[in-house]
Amino acid sequence: MTTREYFQTVLDAHLSEDMDAASLKLIASLDARNEKRKSADSKAKRETADRKTAVLEFLKANEGQFTRDEIAAATGLSVGQVTAACKGLGDAVTKAEVKIDKARKVVYSLA
Repeated sequence: MTTREYFQTVLDAHLSEDMDAASLKLIASLDARNEKRKSADSKAKRETADRKTAVLEFLKANEGQFTRDEIAAATGLSVGQVTAACKGLGDAVTKAEVKIDKARKVVYSLA
């Protein structure tokens, strides 16, 4: 049983006016806390935004097409983080597949 369910059960039981008032007050405080959490950026969202910014700045500073490995080495991010950041940037970054040393590689460039 969650805290909200508990307070709602106490409210539905109508044990006393004081209990009803206290339950309403505590449910309102739960609602306020949940609204505050929705509006605040989480640590993961901030880190993702920082990674996107790092990749975008690298691509703006350097013209051409770069592989994930090259971007990762230049920005200090992992290859997976670079891939996720490029996907998150959407239309700002173009993705292409080219042949490098007899292998097909994915390259990214500024749109």
